[in-house]
Amino acid sequence: MASLLNQLRGLTTVDCDTLDAHVARIYGPFADCTSNQAIVLAEITKLDANGKLIYQTLIDEIIPIAHWMFGNQTDATVEELASELLAVGLALRFIPHLNGFIHIQTNPKWCYSTEKTVKNAERIVAHLKHLAPDFDTSRICIKIPATWEGLQACRELERRHFIATLATIVFSMEQVALAVDAGCRYVAPYVNELRVHFDATYTDANKDRAALFCGAAQRYCDEVASSASAAEAAHGSLNLQIQTQVLAASLTSVEEVMRLAGAVKHITVSPPLLMELEATPAAGWPGASTVGAAAAITGSRVNGDAVRLKELVRDQSQWRLAFTRAEAGESERKLGQAIGIFCDMQDQIERLVRRWDLTGKKYARG
Repeated sequence: MASLLNQLRGLTTVDCDTLDAHVARIYGPFADCTSNQAIVLAEITKLDANGKLIYQTLIDEIIPIAHWMFGNQTDATVEELASELLAVGLALRFIPHLNGFIHIQTNPKWCYSTEKTVKNAERIVAHLKHLAPDFDTSRICIKIPATWEGLQACRELERRHFIATLATIVFSMEQVALAVDAGCRYVAPYVNELRVHFDATYTDANKDRAALFCGAAQRYCDEVASSASAAEAAHGSLNLQIQTQVLAASLTSVEEVMRLAGAVKHITVSPPLLMELEATPAAGWPGASTVGAAAAITGSRVNGDAVRLKELVRDQSQWRLAFTRAEAGESERKLGQAIGIFCDMQDQIERLVRRWDLTGKKYARG
């Protein structure tokens, strides 16, 4: 009997929101694998039945490389380098179960600096080349928080360095429009603010509207791509611009996932939800009438906003003001909250690396 996961795959591309390759072996193959500092931290601290770190071998391999790299550059600390290398090392284990991108998130501490974010992204690609020289680096997508500076970094990476990017932590059409204008491959609206994953007592009261926002974001991406194609055709030229696709993220229930089915191009799903989707028969599922409900938004709403948004992305001060006012300030608040949480996770990873480095003095170089 077909499961909800089977049904979902028939409507939308399914990505895996974890770096646990065991999950991929069970529920894969997947298109893409998404990650962030919280996911990396969760993986590198996992213990086996004997209380030993599951990824001790990877850790032992990565920290000496971080020391070696530290001596050849001045942009990052040993701990920062090791945290990036660990994320790449974990993602590489996923490759046999993917046919698309591996997504690595930049250091959130640099999300208000275009220059540092670009350097960080280039460094992540270099790490991939170092750890897996034969891997096709066109299959790495860099996740970047959707601040003004972060989205300008996406623009530079896509257009000058030919590195694929994903604009993440998105809560407003202002962010979507700027991501599309920057040429991002993906834009990742959050259905729930990040806090819900770390505070069991908290519920995002706006998640139903956020699901509709995901559908509106996909419609906007489609409309921009359609307009660009029409304009190129009118001038007798070929449209080579890659269409931005919506990759919905931060989901907490099967119901939320299925509302997005068919309404967006991609959905990234966590292991617990993958398990529940696979275990739930599609036939007779009580929520069947809500499948794809996030697509329920009129074209006129999207088209009417498109003109304003296309003008907005050309003016930094006006874009910042519009973003600050979006959803009565809630979009900016949620972005700041998520950046803060990811910075905390980055700090924890760096502290672990420092502790492991001090404990295993064999890592120290020079």
